[in-house]
Amino acid sequence: MSDYAIKTVLAVVFLGTGLCAFLAMMARFGRPGGEARSERLRRLHKKAGWAFVVILAPLAVLGADFLVEIGDGLPTRGAFHFILAAGLVAILLVKLLIVKAYRQQLRFAPALGMTIFALTLVIFLITAGYFVLIKLL
Repeated sequence: MSDYAIKTVLAVVFLGTGLCAFLAMMARFGRPGGEARSERLRRLHKKAGWAFVVILAPLAVLGADFLVEIGDGLPTRGAFHFILAAGLVAILLVKLLIVKAYRQQLRFAPALGMTIFALTLVIFLITAGYFVLIKLL
């Protein structure tokens, strides 16, 4: 299996965990519900979020390896992918710092989470989505 295929499979799982975490918190804060439901959604968000971080690690390593291999010949789509992925990692680290260490800034966590999911979706569509389209057409 090629590196592209491995990254595409990981990207689909990555997007799925991000979608799960995103929808869990959107349901928790966006709909009225009991405390038990709210706590279940928070736990689901936490588990999906850590799975998101775990899957991000091999994707970042494979991406860095590809970046080293390609050198200065990086296409525009690849450059956008790299810049958006670096932004995703930075925003994710800020969110983790807020949630774990700087809880007085917790009011920013929902916006950061939405930004993380939006970046994940854009990165997925410009790379894995493109790869799947090329293979199908």
